[in-house]
Amino acid sequence: MPTAAHKLIRSRWPWLAASLTLTAALFVATTLGWLWYADQRATAERQLSLDLTWLDQNVTQSLHDNQELLTNWAQDLQTSTPRKQADFFSLADGLMKQNPGLIAIDYVDRNGRRIAGLPEYANAGDRPSRLPPLTDPLIAEALQRCYSLRKPAFSRVIEQYAPLWVLALPIAEDDPKAGAILATYDLDQLLTTQAPWWFVQRYDFSLVDRDNKQLAPRDSEVTMANDALQKLDFGPEGSGLTLRAAPHAKGRSEGPLLWLAAAVVAFGVLIIWLLRLLQRWLRELQKEREALASSRAQLYAVLSGLESAVSVSAQSDGRLLFRNRRHSDLFGFDSAGECCLMPWPELPRTGNAGGKGDGKEQKSVEFFDPYSGHWYHVERRTILWVDNSPVFLDIATDVSAERAAAETARERDELLQHTARLASLAEFASGIAHELNQPLAAIANYSAAAASFLEAAPPVLSKVQEAVRRMGDESRRAGKIVHSMRGFIQKRASRHDVHNLFALLNEPLALLAPLAQRLQIEIAVEIDPVERALAVECDAVMIEQVLFNLIRNALEAVSSEAKQMEREPVQVRFVRDGDNVVVSIADRGPGLQEPGKLFQPFYTTKSDGMGLGLAICRTVIESHGGRLWSEPNPGGGACFLFRLPCTAQEQAAA
Repeated sequence: MPTAAHKLIRSRWPWLAASLTLTAALFVATTLGWLWYADQRATAERQLSLDLTWLDQNVTQSLHDNQELLTNWAQDLQTSTPRKQADFFSLADGLMKQNPGLIAIDYVDRNGRRIAGLPEYANAGDRPSRLPPLTDPLIAEALQRCYSLRKPAFSRVIEQYAPLWVLALPIAEDDPKAGAILATYDLDQLLTTQAPWWFVQRYDFSLVDRDNKQLAPRDSEVTMANDALQKLDFGPEGSGLTLRAAPHAKGRSEGPLLWLAAAVVAFGVLIIWLLRLLQRWLRELQKEREALASSRAQLYAVLSGLESAVSVSAQSDGRLLFRNRRHSDLFGFDSAGECCLMPWPELPRTGNAGGKGDGKEQKSVEFFDPYSGHWYHVERRTILWVDNSPVFLDIATDVSAERAAAETARERDELLQHTARLASLAEFASGIAHELNQPLAAIANYSAAAASFLEAAPPVLSKVQEAVRRMGDESRRAGKIVHSMRGFIQKRASRHDVHNLFALLNEPLALLAPLAQRLQIEIAVEIDPVERALAVECDAVMIEQVLFNLIRNALEAVSSEAKQMEREPVQVRFVRDGDNVVVSIADRGPGLQEPGKLFQPFYTTKSDGMGLGLAICRTVIESHGGRLWSEPNPGGGACFLFRLPCTAQEQAAA
């Protein structure tokens, strides 16, 4: 049943209220920020106006002080003598050093001709190029005004290498014939030296004429925004000069503020979107939890209906974390959390704590429970539990019926193999009889010879002893043939031991030697000397039967296809292939007619065959963990191959 918290998550009004509250808070914060910015901007404009007025007054005061000093010093030039001129220019030189903006002081007569001055030069042609010529109309106009007005007069701006300003001071206000003093100012240098460091750091400033043309600074173009620009008339009345100033572009840029406002709005939108996303996520999470609970109930129902016992136990201490009902019924655990040391000791109870837990590490074992009398096939794999810790997943399946069926099938296969061996015995009985006839005939001959040697006078005992020894050898030879036949046809239980695979070829070759001799077909065996000691774990009689059947089939295939003089040998090869050994039997017979049916029971191409040989061979090889298959032999004929795994010692040595 949904709780109050679940209902609150599903409802809309808490999320709408949170969104509206956040929106109102962002609006108030944005408004307050804008008001603060407007106040800061107004304060900055007032401060700029005050600083600009201060700079203008500072420059004006400096010009006025220089004018007063030059006027006072020029009084001594009314009665001009070399000494008075020297004294005047000595004082003027000190004034120029104190004022870098003052670049020249000239003493001229009534007609504007230079009498002396700083910097010093001999002829008019030697006048520095950065100074305007004294014949400049603007200088002549300033001189005329100072004479007519009988007071100092500034010229209009003279554009040389820099904007220049010339101050004309009459030496004697009541006597224009006394001449005048011309003080030349570099306006760019004047503003640079008069503006303090803090003014330069705060503001961009420039000097423009009445056409709004920038006169200073001369080395860079100053661009100012109209909304923050402050203007102030500069110089004497009618000069047409204006001093402009504005905060530095970086300092007064509204870009950061706009970006900040945009960021605040974006942040607000993001928060609202995240709230909506959180609401949706919580709803989906609630749905997923409900679906998970439903799926878990369904999973428990499915696991409870399984015939296999399923359990999950911790790697660290074997604690039982989960089990289904079948597990409880079989092993008697009442609740999770008990130690689950299950009775299959062949499986590891501890694992690598750093394992991946991806389910790929899997082990299995078949276990007999003496209490119930049942066999169980147990699979154990490492997985990650809900807390991301590695655990063991055990699945135990009752395989008693399968084992009983497998045992019945095994007994039937053994009986079938025994029957096949008896059938094979009938096929080569004539050859064995011929093979036995030779030692028996030899024994008869040696016994007759021994009798004749004994009847001789005197008896030749040495010859008799040699004949008796030969009779013993032939009798042992006949016994080996009979023993081989008994071992091949004897019905016995399967027994796996470690055997030299190459040595297992001896018995089939001995049994097939009469047949090969009768058919006049050679059996060629090829093996690397290093691999003669290859060992496999197998049932020796079964593998010998496989070799016998395959080699016999190859002999019969060659005899049915080729003429007696053209019969090529049957090739038997042993090759090491990684952890396995591959045995191939190749012939030059008629080849494979229907490869897909070769290993089917009761399929045969022989008129007198039973069709069980190859089927039994495949069953034997597969029961040893190997594989039997056929391939066309290059150049004609067929090739049968089987692969068997080497022993663990052989694999480790490889």
